[in-house]
Amino acid sequence: MKKTIKYLFASGVVLSALALGSCSDDKELPKIDGYNNSDEVAATNLKAHWAFDGSNVERLSGLGPLAGAAGTFGTVGFEEGRIGQALKLTGGALRYPNIAAVNTADALANYTVSMWVKVKNNRGTAAEGYTQLFGLFPDGLTPATAGDFMWGNINMAAETGWFAATNAQPDTLVLKGQFVIKNSDGSINGQDNRPDPRGNPPVGVFKKTGEWVHFVARWNSTTRQFHIFGNASSIGAYTQRGTGDALPLRMNVPCSPVFGNGAVKELGFANGPDLQTWSPLATASIDDVRVYNTALSDAEITALFNLGTAGR
Repeated sequence: MKKTIKYLFASGVVLSALALGSCSDDKELPKIDGYNNSDEVAATNLKAHWAFDGSNVERLSGLGPLAGAAGTFGTVGFEEGRIGQALKLTGGALRYPNIAAVNTADALANYTVSMWVKVKNNRGTAAEGYTQLFGLFPDGLTPATAGDFMWGNINMAAETGWFAATNAQPDTLVLKGQFVIKNSDGSINGQDNRPDPRGNPPVGVFKKTGEWVHFVARWNSTTRQFHIFGNASSIGAYTQRGTGDALPLRMNVPCSPVFGNGAVKELGFANGPDLQTWSPLATASIDDVRVYNTALSDAEITALFNLGTAGR
């Protein structure tokens, strides 16, 4: 709260606050990793941003979800988030129209997706399986099979069916990043990365289910490394993607951003499959989703984590 210094009148002379010097309780917050807030990190490379502060509108384009059943499915609301409010899905999903900044062939030749998520494992329940959190999904592609179509050019998800509550590792959260590439012959295949907590030895055991966690996927086409991060630590088991030709994203058709599921008929994707039992509509909270057209540095990812932890 700022204090107001009243003007003093003495012998017809006005002594202003300027003359007396300033007096204020307000202090600028100290910078974190050199930034005041998350918006300052790689600001020129930020191409899409969902803050979810009581609104579903994507901040940079001003676009909201598609209207009707094709755009909103299940229960969609808000709750207290990591930075302001957050999207709360309870068996729900949102589909957005095409956003120009992420919809050209080379728009995301290198990319980073940063988001805060809170999701629990659900193995052994009716919602057993895979929880799709966010992705960019082709609108009009005619696939060889419906399963080819369900996967987005970019997918951010969690393997929430891997560990049951009675398992020795019930709190282990398996985050998964995936992107789909187009081969020179026109065929497609997926490149993914996730922890391997059941491996020998285990890799990326991340005990954060049911908590707010910072989830990042980063693709660097020069190094050909696809990293995933949990709370600013690299936790993936399959980072190196080979040394051959470039791996271009399948961006040959317009793509819709989707939260909570894939390119299924229930969200208006005419060529997609029906909603799959192994991939139910998401029950999860999602906050501060940022899509960059560059591979952020480790330091920038750490800054986003530290700033978000501080609520900025």
